[in-house]
Formats: sequence, C-alpha cells, structure tokens
Amino acid sequence: MRVRLISLLVANVLVAVPFAFAAEGGADSASFKWSGDVSFGARGSSTNALDPSKFRESRDVHSTAIGIFDIRGRGDDYYMNAFGENIGRDDQYLDLKGGKYGVFKYQLYGNDMRHNFGSGAGALTPFSGVGTSNLTAPTVATGFANRNPGNWNGFDNSYKRQDIGGMFEFSNNSPWYIRTDINEVKRDGIKVLAGSNGTSPGQGFVDLPSPVDFKTTNFSIEGGYASKRGQIAASWLQSRFTNANPYLNWTNPYLGTGAAFGVQDTSILPPSNDYTKIGVNGTLRQLPLGSSLAGRLSYSNLTNDVPVLQNILSINSAVAPGTPTNPSTVANQSLFKGDIVNKTASLSLTSHPLEALDTRLYWNWIRKDNNSTAVTFSPPVASGLSGASGGVCSSTAPCTNELFNYRKQNVGLEAGYRLNPSNKVSAGFDFYSTERERPDSNKTNDRKYFAEWKSSPLDTIDTRVKYQYLDRSSNFLGGDPLNLVDQFVRKFDVANVQQHQGKLVFDYAPLPLLDLGFEAIYKQNSYNDTPVGRTKDGRQEYYASISYGDPQSFRVMVFGDIELAQYDSLHRVGTGNPDPNAPPSGTGATATYTWAAKNLDRSYQAGFGADWLPSERWVWNGSLSWAKTQGSADFSARANVGAGQQLAAQLMPIQNFDNTTKATLNLKGTYKYSKNWNLIGGYAFERYRFSDIGYENFYYAATPAASTTCTGGGTRCNAYMTGQSAYQNYNASILYLFATYKY
Repeated sequence: MRVRLISLLVANVLVAVPFAFAAEGGADSASFKWSGDVSFGARGSSTNALDPSKFRESRDVHSTAIGIFDIRGRGDDYYMNAFGENIGRDDQYLDLKGGKYGVFKYQLYGNDMRHNFGSGAGALTPFSGVGTSNLTAPTVATGFANRNPGNWNGFDNSYKRQDIGGMFEFSNNSPWYIRTDINEVKRDGIKVLAGSNGTSPGQGFVDLPSPVDFKTTNFSIEGGYASKRGQIAASWLQSRFTNANPYLNWTNPYLGTGAAFGVQDTSILPPSNDYTKIGVNGTLRQLPLGSSLAGRLSYSNLTNDVPVLQNILSINSAVAPGTPTNPSTVANQSLFKGDIVNKTASLSLTSHPLEALDTRLYWNWIRKDNNSTAVTFSPPVASGLSGASGGVCSSTAPCTNELFNYRKQNVGLEAGYRLNPSNKVSAGFDFYSTERERPDSNKTNDRKYFAEWKSSPLDTIDTRVKYQYLDRSSNFLGGDPLNLVDQFVRKFDVANVQQHQGKLVFDYAPLPLLDLGFEAIYKQNSYNDTPVGRTKDGRQEYYASISYGDPQSFRVMVFGDIELAQYDSLHRVGTGNPDPNAPPSGTGATATYTWAAKNLDRSYQAGFGADWLPSERWVWNGSLSWAKTQGSADFSARANVGAGQQLAAQLMPIQNFDNTTKATLNLKGTYKYSKNWNLIGGYAFERYRFSDIGYENFYYAATPAASTTCTGGGTRCNAYMTGQSAYQNYNASILYLFATYKY
C-alpha cells in the first residue's frame, strides 16, 4: 500500500505542476520544454542456492517487470526533474525536484531497500511467535523438545527500510535563505540476535529472531545569509527514534528442573530516544593574504528514559543442574535517564600569500559529556547475578555503570608550494589529543607528519608520491584491578604506535588511445610498547590498469588488484602469573602460558571490460570480473611448554578464515531503433563461494565438545542456530529486455 501511495503522489505532482506553471506563466508557459526518457520491460532471474539471500542481500533481483523514468522540464522561470527506478520493487527509488530559479526549490523522495539476512536453509528456528516480542518453544529436561531442524519453522529473515521525505528552500532572489527538511525512516521485519543459556555461552546459546519495528522522524530548519564576502547559517535538527518492542521474551532451553523447564528469559532491545542538534557556521572571504576563514559551532543532546529491570532470570547454583530464580538486581534506581551532550567547534584559515604558495591552518574541538543516571547494582552473592565468588557486582562489591566521556583537540598546518607549472610539493603536521574516562587509558596524543610531491612533466604523465608518519603515545592506567592481566594489555586503538605509510600513483598515456595506471599503498604499524595485544600490523595494496581504444568505436580495459594484510599479536592464557615474560605453569586445561598469533588476509581481483560500437545503431558492452579473499591464522607458544600440557592440538593453524571467491559476467546490447526508441537486452551471471572454519560442518542444534563444562550434561547445553550465513554459496543468472523512449 505504501509503494502505491508514493507512486500516486509522484504521479499527481507530475500532473499538477505543469498546470501550475501554465496558470502563472500565461503566454510564456509555451517556453517550458519537456525532455527525458521512460523505460519498461521485464527481467527473469534464476538462483541455485540453499539460501538465496546472499545473492539478494541488499538488492531486489527477482523476476519482475522493469520500470524507469527520468523526466526533465525547463522553462524561463521554472524547472523540474522527476526520476524513478525499480518501480514497485523492494529497492524502489522515487525523486522529484523542482522550483523557480532564484526564488524557491523543493524535493520529494522515497527510497526503499530490503536487507536480506537469510532465507530457506538460512532462516529456520524452533521458536513460535517470530515477528512478535514473545518467542516460545516446548522444552524437556534435555533442552528444546524439538531438536530436529526438519520440523522447525521457516521465517522471513529480513527487514525493509523505507525513507520518505522532502525539502523546501526559499530565497526570493536575495542573499537570505531559509530551508526546511523532513523525513521518516521506517524499518520493519526481523533481525537475528543471540542469547546465552545459563549464565554464559558455556551452557550454549540460541539465535533469537528479534522483531524490528523502528521509526526515526527527522525535522530540520536552516537559515542563512550568503554574499561574495562570506556566509553565515544557523540550523536546528530534531530527531525521534521509537521502537515498538523494547523487550524480547524468549524460552530459555537450559534453565529449569522438572516441570519448571522452559522459563522465559528477557533481552533488552534498543530504547526509544530523542536527539536535538543546533549549529552555526560561517565563512569570511577576501581577507588579507588571499585568505578565507571558516568556522562552525554545534551542540547536540541525546536523551531517553529506560526502566531498570528490578528482577532478572538467574540460577540457584546450590541446586544442580540449576533451578531458575528471579532475584532482585538491587538497583538503586528504578529509571535510567540517558543524557549525552556533544559539543564541537572548528576553525579553518586557508591562505594564498604568494602566487606559488597556499596554506591551511585548522583547529577542531570535540567534547562528549555523559550526564546519564549512575545506576549501582548490589545483588546478593547467592543470587547468581554477581561475578566470580561475588567479587564483582554483589552486595560486598557493588558495581556502577560506566559513563563514557571524552574531550578531543586537533590542530594542524598544511602548506603547498608550486615549484613550476609541472611540480608541486606539500607538507603538513597534525596533532590530535584525546582525554577520556576509560579504565585502561585516559589520554592519547597523536602526532602526524606528511610530505607529498605531485608532478606532471608531460601532458601524458601524472605522478603523485606521498609519505606519512604517525607517532601515538598514551597514558595507561592498568585496567581492571580484578583482572590482573589488564596491567599488561594494550588495546591497539590506544596503544603506543609508530606508523609509516606511503602512496604512489602513476598515470601514463603514451599513445592517444592507450592509458596506463598504477597505484601502490604501503602501511606498517609497530606497537613496540605492547606486552600483550597487537604487536605489529601492515598492509600493502597494488592496483594496475590498461585501457586501449576509441570510446566511439571499440575500447577494452584490463585491471588487477592485490591487497595483503598481516596482524601479529601476543596473548597470555591461564590463571597463573599474568606476566607474558613469565615461564609457563600448570598442566592440561589449567596451563598458564604465552602464545602468539599471526593473521593473514589476502585479496585478489581482476577484470576485463569492452565497449564496441560496430555501427551507428548498435552498442555492445561486456565485462568479466573475478575476486578472491583468503584468510588464515597461525598460532605458536612463545616459550617451551611441558609435554603434559598438551598444547599442540590447541595451536593448530586455521587456513580458511573468511575465504571467498566471486566471478561475474555481464553482457549488454543496445539497438538504436530510431531517434526516440532504444531496445536494450542483456545477460548477467554471478557465482559465489564461501569457506570459513566457523561454519564448517554446520549444525542447527550443536552439542558442546566433551571437554566443555556443562552443568546438567548432554544436549542441555546445545546451541540452537537459524543457519544465517551458513549457506552462502550460489549461482545466479539474470536475463533482461526493455525498451527506452526518449523525447
């Protein structure tokens, strides 16, 4: 119904606008000229896959009719553009723009998209009630009563996103203007989440088809003044997000004894919230030294009210395998009031003091204040809601939510000097300081330097070389005092690092119809002060292309791309001495030792394309592309480990870590039947293969390994999955034919 209403709205506007122009334009309305094109036809699609959603993940490629229009109207006073594609499909787009030159302009649009996560074998669940906020399934003492996926329920594992909005701006041939925008974004459907059974994923987990019924409404207004000497504008944005389902209740297959099996658990979904933002920006031009000064201020506030759960499902650990209880969280607040304030300020001065010299000086300031409610939880140790031995979040050691705040300052200077018409050199310095409330690091300083050379010694050669160096230093606090290894861990987003980065771009046209291109990027990060964590990573990218021919007759292009990435890291496992330099201790599953990992990601892509115009009426286009990704992870123990610790099997390398191969073929032919009519037909083929250790020998109901501790034993600790992302392989073909009328 929504699609039909939008289509009718656009159609009515298209009909009404010309009459409005004629009524106002009088005799001059004859000067309003129409042009554009309209296309209509059909498409057939065939997919061979256990789960076709991978091919259709963010595009509607079903067999269907084809409808496209692009209409343009121009007059002495008025103009209008109307565009629509994929009419009546899940990825429909409609856009209407127009106005009166120098007086006003407007826009109405509708933009739809469906995100498919799984279908067929990728959308099965033992739950009933999918699409609601209450998922139920019969249970017995060994978990779900129905563990046979052949008897599970299929569901539409996708959600539809629809963005409808408009804009109107009025200036009336003056330097002043006012503009207003409004839009509504709706998301409806299903998105799979996961919930842990028991008190951790060690007792299994279950995929939860969660309802998506989100709506975001945005309204903004902006006004300003613009002239040759500068401009100033002020804006206000009001946004509201609502979720019709703040909670998801679901049957927990692990919790319970006897007749009490199958108790309902609760997961919290995104809460509704309100967002307000105001901003002022301006520019001053024609300043001394050929300068322009730009500045901006902004203030935003995000708020919400969320009830704090006063009771939550848990386990009575005194009864094996665990009796469900509903203890109090002993929260000191019944309502969490979210209140986050963001403030920003920026200045930028660009100058041209000499004919060959240009400079830029800039400053940015950002501050985030989290003024939300501080909630303290003090549950009894016996409730099962506390951490190990009641050491965390208990009546003896209460815990409070972390309210993340930060302040950032950024200053920089860039300068470019043209040595001669063919050569220009540039250099710059950037300083970025961050102060934050975080248990592992409260302050970070980034210093970045760069130098660049651009050269065009001949009309047929363009070269660019750039080098950048980054030095980051942080202040570390030691992390969580109850987790002793934190004093050695350096998370790579704040770890001290020295980065070297280089880029080379080379374009060469040795002959009138021949173009050569090459690009190389090199980046190396060294985390020299990291005892535990990422110690080194690097990336190399190489791209080359060759194209030859006349675009008006025959032209071919070949390209290739290689990307290589490596991540080295050091880790400490076990409950013994957390120092990574300490010798190993313990045996078997309780061993404490240091181990290293090396992750490799490789990406390859190659393609061929051709355009052929054998005659005035015919145009042929074709392309063939191939892409491959390979990931691997290798592990090794840093120090000698006793034979009794049996670590070899635990440190086996992984050779298929998100490995994919994709090949596509596209063929298209256009026949110019007449001045106004074109006939277009084509064929497309796509093949995709996926291999990852995480989905090898996939089971919908997976029983934990024998070595896994599972209170209650057996299938009680099963993991139940929907199959999403497990069956990604597909072969797909598309055949289409449509006609285009141009006027």
